[in-house]
Amino acid sequence: MKKLILISTIILILSCENKITEIRYYPTDREFHLDNVKLIGLDTTKLNFREITDKIEPIYSSSSILVLEFDDGQIKKRVMPYIFGVESYYNWNVLKIQSDSIQIDDGYSIKELKWILKRHYLNKGKIANYSESPQTALVKISVDTSKNGKELKKLLTKLTRSFDEIKKAINDTIELRVFLDYLKPPPPPPKMEDE
Repeated sequence: MKKLILISTIILILSCENKITEIRYYPTDREFHLDNVKLIGLDTTKLNFREITDKIEPIYSSSSILVLEFDDGQIKKRVMPYIFGVESYYNWNVLKIQSDSIQIDDGYSIKELKWILKRHYLNKGKIANYSESPQTALVKISVDTSKNGKELKKLLTKLTRSFDEIKKAINDTIELRVFLDYLKPPPPPPKMEDE
């Protein structure tokens, strides 16, 4: 009888750990009040990064919102991605993340994301390559087009965790705006004319 109670208690505890207790929205939940939301579950999608990115503009054109959804422990996270071309932004307000590196200054490993992200959001125009203010700060994610939703989820999980820690530490209403853009191959070199 004691074993049965112990096993039941363990199963109950383990099942409680997997339940979603909170939903977080990025940039914020005020952006998600439209009825016409198209969800892409990054935990289950078979779409690659290019296919996900290519869905953004047509969905915005149809007055809908594309939302990338994934589970991070007990938190369900919903990210509304943007693409360049829908709106224009100054280059220095954009922190560029490329797969496993951060493209700012001389470049950093993705392991340095938290302090670079904090510097980007709290810069307030002090350092030239970083955002002018928290309100204009953006993050651009570029990865290989063949990467799938699970690969994107890993990067977004790291990004949203770092962002949440910064937001909690500074106790401010900063917002995470994420742009997606796939890596485009460089153009071929110009043909050399025979002299």
